[in-house]
Amino acid sequence: MSNDDHISDAARLPGGLDPVDPQDLPADVASPEALPPTGPAVVEAAVKAIGGEPEVEGMVDAGARTRVDVLTCRNAPVPGWTTWSTVTLHTEHNPLPMVSGETVEIRAELMTVGLPGSDVMGKVLGSCAFAVLQDHWMMAPGVVFGDVVSLYDPDTTTPHLMWAHPFTATELGSVPIDEQLTVHWLVGMPITEAERQWMESHDYDSFANLLDEHQVTYSDLRRKSVV
Repeated sequence: MSNDDHISDAARLPGGLDPVDPQDLPADVASPEALPPTGPAVVEAAVKAIGGEPEVEGMVDAGARTRVDVLTCRNAPVPGWTTWSTVTLHTEHNPLPMVSGETVEIRAELMTVGLPGSDVMGKVLGSCAFAVLQDHWMMAPGVVFGDVVSLYDPDTTTPHLMWAHPFTATELGSVPIDEQLTVHWLVGMPITEAERQWMESHDYDSFANLLDEHQVTYSDLRRKSVV
């Protein structure tokens, strides 16, 4: 497992563990912020696709500088499990480099899924969101956020998080919000260090096919590497 020296401070929640409860912050920071104009439509699309028991809450970073709103859907995608989805990252610029040398602006939201009795992946999602908001980490299929899982589960065999097409809620692959905005959701796939290196030597599509061939349980943070 690699060390986390390269991890942005923005990718760490307070104390490296839990998100700040807004109730513990000064009143001007703790007061709920209104969703952006496109926020309600994004929440509606996510709830419709993910299901479960939805609730939207805010997460605030350690410096009380940045807030992100997160949809928590309990008992989704199956009873006992939990799905977390950001619902305000789509307001951030997310330019993706093309082979031609040009960039294309793709607005995105991030999503994670956790096993019963664990909120690790919810905390991971918060850290990833702050890294995007503060350090402008790119959101795209095949992009790996290094060591963000091991921040909250030091014993995991899958320390990194790779973003993939939303196979747990395929309707969220491309969602028209209005005439000017289409939002693309990505789901976080925990991967091993050996898998990260293998994908760097090959490509995202080949790695995704490899995971399918091995019928990997994507939510198992103790699974064996497929390479």
